[in-house]
Amino acid sequence: MAVLPLESSFTYGPVRSRRLGRSLGINVLPLERKICSFNCVYCHYGVTIGATLTPEASDFPGVEPVLRAVELALRTCPEVDALTFSGNGEPTLHPYFRELVFGVRRLRDRLAPHAQLTLFSNATTLDLPKTQAALAWIDAPIMKLDAGDPSAFAGINRPAPGVSLETILTGLRALPNIIVQSLLLEGPVSNVHGAAFEAWVAALLEIRPRQVQIYSTDYPTAEENLVQVPAFRLRHIAETVTRRTSLDVRAFWLNP
Repeated sequence: MAVLPLESSFTYGPVRSRRLGRSLGINVLPLERKICSFNCVYCHYGVTIGATLTPEASDFPGVEPVLRAVELALRTCPEVDALTFSGNGEPTLHPYFRELVFGVRRLRDRLAPHAQLTLFSNATTLDLPKTQAALAWIDAPIMKLDAGDPSAFAGINRPAPGVSLETILTGLRALPNIIVQSLLLEGPVSNVHGAAFEAWVAALLEIRPRQVQIYSTDYPTAEENLVQVPAFRLRHIAETVTRRTSLDVRAFWLNP
């Protein structure tokens, strides 16, 4: 099954999001290739070629073209619920991510003050001061955590050299008011039973996010033979983890 094409512009949508409502996507990454510090088995944009934590600054678009695209999109369609940093990889790898967030926030305040500023991140740069400074301006920092132990982490997220699960967990524990998103899957790798599941629950207990959002492989995936966790099981997992941890765990899936 073919994966989805990369985003071909600096903004996309607005799309109807299960979690965010009417969301305008903001892509601060290259338009022709993915740059990410993960090579997740389930990525709907396909395999990450040369996953890295230290990409070349020259690979990224400039701040001004991105901000111009966001301004044009908001003037065309101001009725959005969220402005969401996402796109072709890991947004916080952009060398001027802090400046981009500040610029988008100013545009939001002027053109769509009702919209929340959202970030989808894999949390691999939380130890960097520039990321920490940018997060101060993000209303909904949604951070990926698919695994709580090194084995499941390596098998599911396939991180770039230099990426440490412990560094990610340390960063998540230090962040107030975060939302954790976790993709659950079965197949050659799995995080929904046994030691991998227990380690993930234990990590959530340590982090204590304001909300946990779980979902599964609703789109084509980078690797074959992955098995989607069905909606009824997602609901059961959400209820189980809520009962065990007292956390707000919510399950999301695409309606057939």
